[in-house]
Amino acid sequence: MRILLLSPPYRSNYMRNARCDFVSLSASQWYPIWLGYAGAWLERCGHEVRLIDAPSAGMDHHQTERAAIDWQPDMLVVYTGQKSRKNDVEFADRLTERLDCISVLAGPYFSSDPQKTLDLSNAVPFGIESEFEHPLAELAAGTEPAQIKNLLWRGPDGIVKNPLRPYLTSEQLDEIPFVTRFFKNHLNLRHYKTISEFYPFVDLMSGRGCHWGQCTFCLWVHTFVKGHTYNMRSVDNLVEEFAYVHSDIPEVRSIMIQDDMITDDRATAMSERIIARKIKTPWSCYARSNLSLDTMKLMKRAGCRNLHVGYESGDPTIIKNIRKGVTIKVMEEFTHNAKRAGLGIHGDFAIGFLGETAESARTTLKWAKRLNPDTAQFQLANVLEGTPFHAQLKEKGWLNPDGEPDYPHFSNEDIRAAAKRAYRAFYLSPQHLLKCIRHPYELFFGRFKTMSAAVPAMFWKRW
Repeated sequence: MRILLLSPPYRSNYMRNARCDFVSLSASQWYPIWLGYAGAWLERCGHEVRLIDAPSAGMDHHQTERAAIDWQPDMLVVYTGQKSRKNDVEFADRLTERLDCISVLAGPYFSSDPQKTLDLSNAVPFGIESEFEHPLAELAAGTEPAQIKNLLWRGPDGIVKNPLRPYLTSEQLDEIPFVTRFFKNHLNLRHYKTISEFYPFVDLMSGRGCHWGQCTFCLWVHTFVKGHTYNMRSVDNLVEEFAYVHSDIPEVRSIMIQDDMITDDRATAMSERIIARKIKTPWSCYARSNLSLDTMKLMKRAGCRNLHVGYESGDPTIIKNIRKGVTIKVMEEFTHNAKRAGLGIHGDFAIGFLGETAESARTTLKWAKRLNPDTAQFQLANVLEGTPFHAQLKEKGWLNPDGEPDYPHFSNEDIRAAAKRAYRAFYLSPQHLLKCIRHPYELFFGRFKTMSAAVPAMFWKRW
């Protein structure tokens, strides 16, 4: 089959490829990681695949529709978002009717309420909940819909939801060809950038799921690979992909590992192997704020340069409310150790979690400045369907019409204002300006375009 994988057009600088979907304040774009793995697997199964990531390529609806029609796929796979859901389903319907092809909705946002999302469509016959590589391959091979686990399909009496299959095992993950090779062949790598990573960079995953898996706000662990699950590729397979990037994509200046969190054991095993193979490409990863000092020193020796850390809040009550599972003290000790190990930190903070007040928002900002990560973001707490956080706010009636937190004691406008103040206070502080003087290219000149896009959002632009 000719299979078109599509992240549909929506608004300028919109990104649905991350753990939450949003219009990026800094024109950042992550790779369409789940579509990438699906495409790599479908090519291995003998299909001809094309990937269009319309938001990152700056393609509008007309351009994307024209490209799809010109390519004439036999199957269309549409990766939906939450904020863009209505747009995505309507666009999928239009393409399905014009192309007269099989069409499928998929992805973590679709999995948050698959029946509701598929029911919005007038033309798309299929949807896939959770991991979708193998269900897509089975559908493309002509397997009867009733026999394909994870599949939702339109039966004579309405939408049928098939049973779920087990998550892909380590052996099955190793069988998927390198996603970085697929990205190299299908995407312009220079369309992807983020303030915390060297440019250009590339994404990959060393495993799926989260060893902790309990944070109340997290999309992937509540809708896609759920709970206390962390299925990992073999270390040899992972490091072989590092070697491939180093030798075959030399323009890539860093690798970002998109696992929800890297554990001590995993970080140790992969670092030892990278050192043994003498692979020099720098890399970054997500980390829960409890990695040991010895592990982080080893990671640094293996080329790790930056940790993406979800601090979320500096208020102990909020940390407990969101089931973060670590204390303020533990996070502070971890940050001190990461700096001792020579690792950079990108800190993720959010304003508007359950229990947030004006005072707790100020506490988070003061704490963030004291932790002093290299870069930081202060976003509105994303309320993602399918998560306990969404269920809690919906039950209490604390969601505004846009699905954002809006508390009686701390309004949505108050939350927005607090987040803007946090950005200004962090990035216009003497300590950050000093960092820019010490590292002018990395923190200023090399990010000038990104920073100039963020300035309006820090001051006058509504997010």
